[in-house]
Amino acid sequence: MARKSQRKRPDQTLGQNVGKKAAKVSLWALLLAPLVFLTGGLTWQNAYEWLKAILFAGALALLIRWPLFEPFKIPSSSMEPTFLGDPRFMRGDRVLVNKFVYGVRFPFNGIRPWFTKASLWYSKRRLWYGTKPQRFEIVVFKSVEKNARHTTLVKRIIGLPGERVHIANGKVYINGHPLALPPDMPAVRYTTDIGRYAILEDDAHSVVPDNCYLLLGDNSGASRDGRVFGWVPNEHLLGRVSCIAWPPSRWRDFTGFSGTWWWRSILVLLGMLLFVRLFLGRSWRVRTEGVGDALANGEHVYINRCAFGLPIPFTRRRAFRGRAPRRGEIVLYYSSATEDMESLPLLGRIAGVPGEQVYLDGGKLHIDGAPVVEPSLAARTFTTVHGAARFGHSKRREYSYVPEDHYFILADDTGDVPDSQTFGWVPYSALVGPASTVWWPVRNLRRVRP
Repeated sequence: MARKSQRKRPDQTLGQNVGKKAAKVSLWALLLAPLVFLTGGLTWQNAYEWLKAILFAGALALLIRWPLFEPFKIPSSSMEPTFLGDPRFMRGDRVLVNKFVYGVRFPFNGIRPWFTKASLWYSKRRLWYGTKPQRFEIVVFKSVEKNARHTTLVKRIIGLPGERVHIANGKVYINGHPLALPPDMPAVRYTTDIGRYAILEDDAHSVVPDNCYLLLGDNSGASRDGRVFGWVPNEHLLGRVSCIAWPPSRWRDFTGFSGTWWWRSILVLLGMLLFVRLFLGRSWRVRTEGVGDALANGEHVYINRCAFGLPIPFTRRRAFRGRAPRRGEIVLYYSSATEDMESLPLLGRIAGVPGEQVYLDGGKLHIDGAPVVEPSLAARTFTTVHGAARFGHSKRREYSYVPEDHYFILADDTGDVPDSQTFGWVPYSALVGPASTVWWPVRNLRRVRP
């Protein structure tokens, strides 16, 4: 007795889709939770910094994905063995598409909102046109079929504008001549059991119109392609596939760019920039007048992150300690959180080091009962309007003696910028590094002196 095929009920399919989305959300939560913990926990300040980073990353991603490059997932087997398709999460090939090469499309043209099955088109042109698509190039494009299951597809260009294309005996004929496939392309036997385009020999189904292309899949027997939906206009082409980007074992460059010195130079440069940012230093824009005439508001200063020890990326910890901070030098640090203020990244001067007694007498800094001798500190009068300034204003031990592995840091213009007078001693782990060089604007290029 034949067994009846079991079809999933709509509620089962809906439940599976919801479960998949919940699994993705849970995975992202597990990945983000350690980063939130290592970067200081869930505070308002950290939440604000994370929000800014996410919004900036989102805007940058949109600017890159619209006119330049965009990754795509291969959803089906229509391009096997060139691409392995699998719609499941983190399965199948991911390709990187060059969206600049054929010209820039109008943003969001042809998008299908999640709440409808209709694609929204508001222009039949591009902002500008680039190079013309070539035969055998693999392209990602918007489907010309209404209510298509997959609105974004990937196929190979076979027929060019004005050509007469015919499929017979497993081969493609262009203007009556058999088409020779390139050596880097799999041996494809094109089938004729579906569709009419390039199969029927009348002009409507065999002659490619101007500005249109015939796109076919490499796995002809399992591909719903141009034989079914016909010619694809240039404006539907999103871009040319540059490479298989994921998984690493399937990496493949379709352009030859990875063999050029340009590619190697870019990789080396990006690697150097990443290494510098994670381990050596970072740039910081001066946002206040907290360091007096040493740095001007709006200048960009290089912070030497490894001066006080090798930092562990994405944390406030160090693999090993470096030199001790010196009195008078300007450092970037994270302030201690108080009831009135979240932890903030600030610039200030090292005024007191571990074991010293610090006291501000009439705004003048005294170290162990004697006036400070460093010119950058001795010439200044320190005041504060930020809450109850206890540290350095009382001779009680807890407010005047700098604890072990902590520092007393002052802002030059303390009327507007909080410093250790308000939030107290700054632990060694909160020091990012000393300010070494003003690098922007270029006309202000100089070393930062204590």
